[in-house]
This record gives sequence, structure tokens and C-alpha cells, in this order.
Amino acid sequence: MRILASILAASLLAMPASGQASPGAAAAETRPVLVELFTSQGCGLCPEANRYLGELDQRDNVFVLAFGVSYWDMYGWTDTYARPEYVQRQRTYLPRLGVNRLYTPHFVVDGVTDAPGWNQDKVAEAVENRLAAMPDSPSIQLEDGPFGSYIVRLDGAAPEASLDVWLLAYAPGWASLEIGAGENEGVEMLHYNMVKSLTYLGRWSGGEAEYMGEAYRRHGTVAIVQGADGGPIYGYARAEPRR
Repeated sequence: MRILASILAASLLAMPASGQASPGAAAAETRPVLVELFTSQGCGLCPEANRYLGELDQRDNVFVLAFGVSYWDMYGWTDTYARPEYVQRQRTYLPRLGVNRLYTPHFVVDGVTDAPGWNQDKVAEAVENRLAAMPDSPSIQLEDGPFGSYIVRLDGAAPEASLDVWLLAYAPGWASLEIGAGENEGVEMLHYNMVKSLTYLGRWSGGEAEYMGEAYRRHGTVAIVQGADGGPIYGYARAEPRR
């Protein structure tokens, strides 16, 4: 099987702006921070937050993903990217982050800190704080599996007693859509690295383990390992789209 991407504990390949590993790149001290944005096409503050997310991804030490949520749909426009599992992912983060309610635009930085999308300084500060205190990561490999699947291979010591393993697909780069109703009616709204699917693969408690998930090869794919029930991100591996 051909290894598409991997993130290894404490000794990672340096990343270009996209965050994808480059052959022969020099070793870096830390992996890129994973920044998640919960956004909605019905939220008046979200177009600017989406643009800022794309700006963040130009940094070598940041990788970003955006999740569309549906709780603004009641105001007249159905979000074309939203899925219930994305809302649930945001909801799972709230108790650990000390947040009382769902809202957008909502940035979550590596699963340990959050910031409102209208406060870009706070988002940037959270990224810097995480880079300064990045924990060791387990070994994560994302490989081709049988019948067009992906296999996620893990090894090493688990940073917590139990961790969650996720596999997601996302549409890399920018997309644009004119919003036809609601608060953003008539706005040509930009979107960046929008998540297209999210699959829970299981729990991991250390040592060698293997998980299999469905592949959407026309999209980018990310395998994420994080503390159980919305805990910190401890590592991820990525594969570029193949058409």
C-alpha cells in the first residue's frame, strides 16, 4: 500500500502553506495546528470569518477545516454544506471549552481553545499558544485500503487513557456560492476547506491499531486523533484529492 500522508511523534516533515508533507523536506519541531471553523451561510458574520480562515491556512504552521452548521436554517436559507454530525461535533466541544451555547462563527484551535470569529486577534493568539505547548503526537499513517477504502494505522503511547479516531473528507481551497435568502441574501459567499463528510472510526488507547473508513478520493482526506469526547487534537494525517 502506498502511504499518502503521515504525522510522526515529535519529528514531523516540514509543511508548505497547504500543510501537506513534502518529499525531502527538513524536519520541523511541531506539526501544524488544526484550526476548525463552525460557520453558516445564514450567519451575517460568517463571510468574513470564512475569508480569515483562508488567510490562516497560508501559514506553514496552520491547517484549517470548516464545518457548515444548520441552526441558522430557520431564518430562510438551508445551508448547502451543513450536516447534523457537524453540529454535534461543535456541541461536544462546548463543555470542555466552557462555552454555554452554540454560535457562529466559532473557531476551535486544536481542540483546546476557542475564539469568536469576529475576534481575529484572539484566534491568532490561540494558535501561537498552542504552538508553544504542542504535545507529542502518536504515529499516524493514512494508507490506501482495499476496495477504495482508507486505512488509518496508529502506533505509540496514547496521551490520554482513551482517544477518538475520525476520518473526514473536505473540499480543498475556495468555493463560492450566491446565498438566495436569509441574512446573507444576495451575498456571493466564499467558503474554504469545507468538510464534506465526517466518520467516527473508534477509540484508541495506545499501541498498534488499524481502522478502515470509506474514501472519497475526489476530496482531500484527513485522519484525526483527539482526546475522547471533544478533547485535544493530538495528531492527524492527510491525503490530497485524486481525480
